[in-house]
Amino acid sequence: NSCNNLDLLPLDRVTSASFYKTTIDFDGAIFASYSAMQDLYGTSTETLGEFGEFWKITLAITDDVAADENGGDGKSQDADRLLVRSTDIPYAAAYTQLYEGILRANIVIEQLGGENELTAEEKTRFDAEAKFLRAWFHFQLLKMWGTPPLVTTVLVDISNLAQPNRSQDALFAQILSDFGAAAAGLPADNAAWGGGNTGRATANAATAFMGKVMVWQ
Repeated sequence: NSCNNLDLLPLDRVTSASFYKTTIDFDGAIFASYSAMQDLYGTSTETLGEFGEFWKITLAITDDVAADENGGDGKSQDADRLLVRSTDIPYAAAYTQLYEGILRANIVIEQLGGENELTAEEKTRFDAEAKFLRAWFHFQLLKMWGTPPLVTTVLVDISNLAQPNRSQDALFAQILSDFGAAAAGLPADNAAWGGGNTGRATANAATAFMGKVMVWQ
């Protein structure tokens, strides 16, 4: 009974109630979404046994790259021959990592509506950056699976996590809308971002991706 008045906030981690307050908090949250992009090209924490083979299943399957017959790499050669199986680990890993990136982007967008210390300009920028990333991840999913689920909210109901496939029309519309919002709200280029932000999404990059999406469409 004497312990009932203790402060029960965990000391070894932050909670969502205490995080998402400052610019540094939102920087960390948006970088987490970027890191899912990085996981595609390196071994991630998903314990699926993948080894950053996204490049194989997205390049070797095209006419731009030919797999070396003597390389001993069955995954690259299978992709080169258009042999795709539901049990192929690189596809399962990519699927997981892409939706992980979408989740993290959606969390940023949702948390921007809560109480925080951001200025209106910072909120616009973070919203645009998160939408750029969400569009990029959905675009990769569309290219690889055709009609994957479209997820634009943070799903919290454990009985409603499985989302249905969506039409390509719906996917293209959302992807173009998100890239459009990114183009309107992001700095034009890396110089406009300022020092230390090389590689972050820009308005020019969003506009370029809108063109790519339209060509694909």
